[in-house]
Amino acid sequence: MRNSLLTALLLFLPGLAGAQPGAPQSATILKEPAGWRFERLPTPPPFAPGVKLSGFEEARFAPGMFDPSSDTYFTYALVFAADGAPALDRAALTDLLEKFVRGLSVGVGRQKGLNPDPAQMSAGVAPAQSPDRYTAKVVFFDSFSDGRRIVLNVEAHSISLPGSGKTYLTMLISTQPRDAGIWRTLREVESNLHFPRP
Repeated sequence: MRNSLLTALLLFLPGLAGAQPGAPQSATILKEPAGWRFERLPTPPPFAPGVKLSGFEEARFAPGMFDPSSDTYFTYALVFAADGAPALDRAALTDLLEKFVRGLSVGVGRQKGLNPDPAQMSAGVAPAQSPDRYTAKVVFFDSFSDGRRIVLNVEAHSISLPGSGKTYLTMLISTQPRDAGIWRTLREVESNLHFPRP
């Protein structure tokens, strides 16, 4: 079985020496689906210190997340809770995605003898039909498996809750095209988020 994202980072990246793999983590926003593995990390994440947001992120990984033969390969939901209610426009989302995937791929790859080229990892972000919603295609090298190049499809939504002092950024991510059945599940995950009341 493949290591989870957090366990891999704890093993591979020196900045997390004080954290405990497998320590209990409590979901505050992404409480479902229960069958999808949950993880929580600080923002900026240790593998991408250049990310301009501060706060935390929660993730739910589909059961086939790290299995290239699965139809839920690299399928997950991610929520950033950003302190200070920053504006997250197209440029900010592009910057976040590129720093995130480059740091993750290079950080894990370095420890496995893989050398993904960060210059080849990019995010093409476009506004969606609704305000504060975006779609993106992100080029990523999967250092968790064999370093293969994959394209991640992303649906992102920036949510400002008055009085919360935060901006929430939801991201639904999959290698599957956005008309595939798994996107129904991902969109249900987004519709059942639990934002703390201000």
